[in-house]
Amino acid sequence: MANTTELLSFVQEKVLEMEKEADQEGDLSSDPQLCNDLELCDEAMALLDEVIMCTFQQSVYYLTKTLYSTLPALLDSNPFTAGAELPGPGAELEAMPPGLRPTLGVFQAALELTSQCELHPDLVSQTFGYLFFFSNASLLNSLMERGQGRPFYQWSRAVQIRTNLDLVLDWLQGAGLGDIATEFFRKLSMAVNLLCVPRTSLLKASWSSLRMDHPTLTPAQLHHLLSHYQLGPGLGPPAAWDPPPAEREAVDTGDIFESFSSHPPLILPLGSSRLRLTGPVTNDALHRELRRLRRLLWDLEQQELPANYRHGPPVAASP
Repeated sequence: MANTTELLSFVQEKVLEMEKEADQEGDLSSDPQLCNDLELCDEAMALLDEVIMCTFQQSVYYLTKTLYSTLPALLDSNPFTAGAELPGPGAELEAMPPGLRPTLGVFQAALELTSQCELHPDLVSQTFGYLFFFSNASLLNSLMERGQGRPFYQWSRAVQIRTNLDLVLDWLQGAGLGDIATEFFRKLSMAVNLLCVPRTSLLKASWSSLRMDHPTLTPAQLHHLLSHYQLGPGLGPPAAWDPPPAEREAVDTGDIFESFSSHPPLILPLGSSRLRLTGPVTNDALHRELRRLRRLLWDLEQQELPANYRHGPPVAASP
C-alpha cells in the first residue's frame, strides 16, 4: 500500500506536467502519441487506485478481526486491581492494566508497521480512523446488548469502563493518535458518561436535559440505557425519563446498535510523493535485491517450460 501510493503520486504529478505542457503547446488532440500516453496513464492510475483500496481493505480486515477478540476486556476488566496504581499519560504498554494490553498491542503493532513501511501520513490517519471506528461500534453494540435483561448498567461497572477507556485514550494520545481516537470514540464515551452519573443526580434529570447533555446518542439508544439502568430493587425508571410524543416513534423504531457499514470512506492522498523515482539508484543493496528477484522470476519461468526450451540464467547487468 505504501509503495503503490508513492507510484500513484508520481504518475499523477507526471500527468499534470504532461497536460500543462500540452495546454501550452495548443490543441491536445493534435498529438496522437500524447493522447495515447495520457490514456495509458489513466489506466495505470485506475489500477494503482484499485491496489491501494484492496490492500487497505485487507489490512483493516485482519486488524479488526484481531481487535474483535480483545475489545471485550475493556468492558469486563477491572483496572482497580489490589495494590496496583493506575498508569499516567505516556506510560509504556507493559505498565497498562492486563485487560488493556492486547487491544493496545494491536494499535502499537499497526503503528510500528506503518512507520517501518513509511506509509503516507494521510493513510496512517485513515487506517487508525477505521480501527477506532470499528472499536467504538463494536464496544457500543456490546454495551447495548449486555444491558438487555441483566444487571449490567450500574454506576460501579460504569466507572471501571470509564477508567479503562480513559487509559486507552491517554495511551493513544501519547502515541500521537489522540485527536483521531477522541473523535471516533465519542459516542461510546458519551454512553459511558451517562452511566457514570451518580444515581441521585440521574434521578433528578429529565429526558430533555439528558438529550441535551448526550447529543451523540440517538433517542433509541438513550431510552435503552435509561430503561435498563439499575436503580435498585423494585425501582423502575422515573416518569421524567419518558420521551415526549414527538420522539416516541424514533425511540420505538430506532436501532440501538451502530452500523459497521457507515465507516468513513477512504480518500487517497494527492501528490506529495516522497521518493525520487526518476533519480539514479545508488544503493547497492537494492541492486542485489533486484538481481535476486530477477533470478527468482527466471527460475519460476523455466520450471514451466519443457526441458528442450530452457536456457541459461539471465546475465546480471551492472548497477
